[in-house]
Amino acid sequence: MRKNIHENKDKKSINEENTDQRQYIRLKVIFPVEFQFLDPETGGSICDIKQGFTRDVGKGGICLEVNNIEEGFEDILKAQKAKLDLRLHIPLGDRETKAIATIAWYKKIKSGYPNKYIIGLSFIDIDPRERSRIYFHARRMRLTPKVVSIVTLSLIAALMYFYAADFSLRRENKRLVRELVEFSGARSSLEKDLMKFDLEHKKAEERLFENQQRTQEYEKQVEELIKLSAELKRKDELLQYFEQDRTQAKEKLKRAISEKHKLSQEVTNLSKYSEYLTQRISRLSKKRVTAEDNLKDLLSSFEHVEEKGITSMYKWIKNHQNKFTGLVVSYEGDKNLEDLAFSYDQSLAAQSFTLMGDQDNARQILDFYYKDKAKKIYGVFANAYDAYTGSVVEYTVHAGPNIWLGIAMLQYGNKFRDEKYLSVAEDIADWLIGLQKEDAEFGIRGGPDFTWFSTEHNLDAYAFFAMLYEITQEDKYLIAQKRTFEWLKNNAFDRKRGRLNRGKGDATIATDTFAWAIAAIGPKLLKESGMDPDQIIDFAETNCLVTTSYKRPSGEEIEITGFDFGKFEHMPRGGIVSTEWTAQMVVALKIMEKYHKRSNDYTKEKYYKRRADFYLSELEKMVIISPSKVGQGEGCLPYATQDNADTGHGWKAPAGSRTGSTAGTSYTIFASRNYNPLML
Repeated sequence: MRKNIHENKDKKSINEENTDQRQYIRLKVIFPVEFQFLDPETGGSICDIKQGFTRDVGKGGICLEVNNIEEGFEDILKAQKAKLDLRLHIPLGDRETKAIATIAWYKKIKSGYPNKYIIGLSFIDIDPRERSRIYFHARRMRLTPKVVSIVTLSLIAALMYFYAADFSLRRENKRLVRELVEFSGARSSLEKDLMKFDLEHKKAEERLFENQQRTQEYEKQVEELIKLSAELKRKDELLQYFEQDRTQAKEKLKRAISEKHKLSQEVTNLSKYSEYLTQRISRLSKKRVTAEDNLKDLLSSFEHVEEKGITSMYKWIKNHQNKFTGLVVSYEGDKNLEDLAFSYDQSLAAQSFTLMGDQDNARQILDFYYKDKAKKIYGVFANAYDAYTGSVVEYTVHAGPNIWLGIAMLQYGNKFRDEKYLSVAEDIADWLIGLQKEDAEFGIRGGPDFTWFSTEHNLDAYAFFAMLYEITQEDKYLIAQKRTFEWLKNNAFDRKRGRLNRGKGDATIATDTFAWAIAAIGPKLLKESGMDPDQIIDFAETNCLVTTSYKRPSGEEIEITGFDFGKFEHMPRGGIVSTEWTAQMVVALKIMEKYHKRSNDYTKEKYYKRRADFYLSELEKMVIISPSKVGQGEGCLPYATQDNADTGHGWKAPAGSRTGSTAGTSYTIFASRNYNPLML
């Protein structure tokens, strides 16, 4: 009988449990719970705080599992009158959840020590928001494994998609670079033919003019001889009675007739040659027109390829920007230089982004030099930093790279109307003015630890001070600019030979001084100061222009015409083409083209345009495909046609036949977009 009663109790407990489970949707999750039993009459605590864990959770209550409870605990459960004061601790929650519950059912699932009970509780007093919060976190914990699985599968699918897209992009970039190189070669060949036609046309016109002059002189002499013959005939008649005089007159007449015959024959020959030259000029003119038409057709079809090539170069620079520091790696392919970010190259990269309208990437570079993020030396910036960590890797401080950083900040502010970095540029300028005042002639030394004076650095400073004065209208920058110009006139200009020296007391030829003199000072002021800009260009082409062989990464050897770092004749390496310095000359040639157009000298305007286009085509023939994962197969330019070659100015070109250069690539973008970085 007692056995039946006990069985009936268990069935009742189980039925109550099942009824509670049907009434509410239960989620199997585990939360830690603290609780106390409350007297149903007084509401006071009748036991110490105890601990347990949820088996499942619903909006109407919870199933609680409790261990190691003293024997008197079961009596309270059997009575099922006591209320429970609950404290639920939701994982990752910032507060506990309070509730009052009654016992719906219970079950002892383990006896002895430790004993274990499961208790069904129904909420009778709980904030509705806390009830929803408990249920929400229970559902979230239940769904979390499924969400993680879905996210993992999505990431795998995305990786597969990006891999396929990357493969397609690389294949498209290879095709684009191949088209760019082919078009550039064809364009370069036509440009060269046109220059040959122009030269031959000019020589033929000069010869025709000389022949016409000589013909006129000979015709004049013939007329004089005719007059002399007539006079001699009259004299012969008058002196027919004077045999001796008559004989002499006949001899003179005979010689005059003979000379007249020779000159007449010479006039005939010159006339025929003039006719030949006229016909040749006509044929050359027709060929030139044909070549110009072919060039126009080529340029029309080439324009979109060239634009894609420039976009690819910009993407190559962008791909090499570190997202942590904002710095762009200066070289790709040389293991000794692969992590270095030279401050000069950062200026060029920032200006490339500015030129392409990419404000975010330009700002990432300039932010590194803003508000002491970059470590300073002597109050300014080091020559090079680690692109990945931002630490200094070259502790040398030169004036030039700091000036170029200031120029990039001013160009950014002028483009985007944002003066965020103006204070940094002014700090650099004040530091330069301090260096300037240390010299009796107001020249700017190479840096705090150097005694030499560079023409290049002072040209940079002249342009920098001019920009700052234009923006701020502060007289100190105008004074500094004028002092720099006087130093350049007294120490850098070589008016007799129409060139610039590399520095004070240093007559070494450096190609960039010729290009930057025109870009920084301008042809008009150079001319007014006794330096003929046309003569500067002529000197550069006479002494620094080379035609050399370049071996592309594919093994194909092509001929490239461009500018060396200086006069190469005495260098054992022979001539090499610098992509950066050739692009600088293209920028200078385009400035000269505009200068002569304003002066209505259309012959020189056309001459400079033709040469700028030709050298730019030669540069585009050197575009290579980035071999690295970072470069993603975009186009870039090597530093020079030879790797590891002596530049003649104290450093060597990078090693590696496929080494991409941020400087060479950036300046080629400048040349293509007709952008002068040394003027706002």
